[in-house]
Amino acid sequence: MAKTIKFNLILDNYPVRNIEGLQEHFSIEDMLKYFENGLLLRWLNVRGYEKQYAAVEAIDKSLNKKEIVMALVEIFEVVEMEAADIEKAIGILTYLDEEKELNAIYKENAFSKKQIIDDYHSGYSALVVHMEENKDNMAILKADAIQMEREYLGLFELNHDELYFRLLGIAPKAIFAILTRDAFRKFWIGAEASVSIYKNVITELLAADKAKEILGDDLKIVKRNTQAMWDPIERPEVKLMVISIESGTFIKNAGEFSEKLASTDVNDKLMKFNGLEYQCNNEYYELLYMEV
Repeated sequence: MAKTIKFNLILDNYPVRNIEGLQEHFSIEDMLKYFENGLLLRWLNVRGYEKQYAAVEAIDKSLNKKEIVMALVEIFEVVEMEAADIEKAIGILTYLDEEKELNAIYKENAFSKKQIIDDYHSGYSALVVHMEENKDNMAILKADAIQMEREYLGLFELNHDELYFRLLGIAPKAIFAILTRDAFRKFWIGAEASVSIYKNVITELLAADKAKEILGDDLKIVKRNTQAMWDPIERPEVKLMVISIESGTFIKNAGEFSEKLASTDVNDKLMKFNGLEYQCNNEYYELLYMEV
């Protein structure tokens, strides 16, 4: 009768001879690999772990990776492994697997990583140029901002300082379009923004005369004495961004009965609203806003 050849599992770079060693050096990546290639079952068999063998063999191979790992953790009683840790590790493995698949696709089609990166940067640069070429068309600028958010957010984050001052000189209306997208706002406006850029936004874009010059017909100006009553300016379904209001006037989201925002709450923040109601006692005061 042929002698059974015993072998070790290598978990987290440690040779494992028994269940206790497996528990101590349990590695999600290694265990998944051994489960998928059948080596785990062979190890359990030659080591005589009949109960664990039967349990592992019964795991449905069509389960997702997290479910398989959770089953293995239960079978081998790995007490220190928590669901949150498993989910995080599975996320990393999934990312690495996807990267391997993409690299294989690129290689198969004779693409190099450098070419992919070059194409990505070229697409971003072309989008910025398109904004500059359509610097007066707010509809196109908003569409470009959406594309930038979907496809080039990472590159924007790396380049946002340079991009701001480039657009300020060539296509300042594009800055307003970009600031309608929530993903971009923290880089240019608010407490998290670069101090130099935020100060520039306040002085070069949000001052009433500057905003009027840059936005033109895309800026809405309301001058109305509401007799201390709330006057509906825009319906709730209209999304808008307030440029500025005068001291002593108030605004709120349409239909928000308990809300009352003053100039100190609103100005220099480009706050976004769902519809708008306005309260003012001076017919010469101006409320400035634009639709998002």
